[in-house]
Amino acid sequence: MDATKVLSEQYYARAECIPALLTISTESQEWQVRQLAAVELRKRIPKYWEEIDDGLQQRMRETILKAIVDETNDLTRHGLARVISSIARSDVPNQKWGDLIQFLYKCCQSPTAAHREIGVYVLDSLFESIPDMMSAHMQHLFELFSALVSDPESLVVQVTTVEALGKIADFIEPEDRSAISKFQGLVPAMVQVLQKCLATNEEDLASRCFEVFNGMLILETPLLNRHFGDLIEFSINVGGNEELDDNLRIMALNFLVWTAT
Repeated sequence: MDATKVLSEQYYARAECIPALLTISTESQEWQVRQLAAVELRKRIPKYWEEIDDGLQQRMRETILKAIVDETNDLTRHGLARVISSIARSDVPNQKWGDLIQFLYKCCQSPTAAHREIGVYVLDSLFESIPDMMSAHMQHLFELFSALVSDPESLVVQVTTVEALGKIADFIEPEDRSAISKFQGLVPAMVQVLQKCLATNEEDLASRCFEVFNGMLILETPLLNRHFGDLIEFSINVGGNEELDDNLRIMALNFLVWTAT
């Protein structure tokens, strides 16, 4: 029997794999091992988390929150973030892990850029796992993200905040004029983030921003209307700028195509 089959049929087939994988993902000396363990842990949370007793669950929550702020590797941090999101999908509807959001708010206000990035990254992922609870926090999130989208130190924090705002956009109803106005007020700052990505030839980060703007074009709620003319002019200028990488220019032209559909 090969090792993969042994893992699947014996090790991963029991709830005991959850605390074991958490230990590996937080204590291994090799970041590649920690990252892989986090990936495997996230996959198995939906099946086994609720089989674990309450006391052990609480110790694991405390462990993972400490580990994610101590972790130095980006991929491993993101893996742990997705584990947190998966646990929250189970916990929050059952009125558990009530201090998670406040912990993330604290991360977002940390003087350490890596902590701010992971805070907003987890908040972004929670819109997929617990959307109803996150939409109930929209007012506070607007205030938080209005600061993070102009983060003074980290472009990654800014881009991740743009993505999180894209998730908020999905939950704004067409008749919610207050939320629409607040969101529209943040659009210029979001565009500035994209401009920074283009100016520094950060193709991957720019692509993530363009994806958010493209997504907002197809929403029923008119979130871009106030700045539509400026966005079109911006995209034309980017698309026609021969000093930029071709892929970045194509992204801008694709945005123009979306505006016409």
